[in-house]
Amino acid sequence: QRTYSILWFQLDLFDFDPINMRAGVGILIADETRRGKGFAKQALQLAIEYSFKQLRLNQLFCDITSDNDKSLKLFEALGFVRSGLKKKWRNIEGNWVDEHFLQLVNA
Repeated sequence: QRTYSILWFQLDLFDFDPINMRAGVGILIADETRRGKGFAKQALQLAIEYSFKQLRLNQLFCDITSDNDKSLKLFEALGFVRSGLKKKWRNIEGNWVDEHFLQLVNA
């Protein structure tokens, strides 16, 4: 018998700011067997296109912990640029982890 997770994938736009024309973007692939297959990249590309063309945003931003190399590579591959570093920003199981702030400005 096979069981399926109903929510294995999530992409959201948050902190939508229509005055300053920006929003945060986050993505999660909860099912590890579905990671590394291009789902995140394709979904993020669609979110970027929707945000810039339909919502007419000036920029998207995200926060990624310094130990999350795969997410950093994904976002940077799609044009996001590291523009800030928050030192010891998150306490993860008693360990302080830095967090990068990345932005993608609509050209």
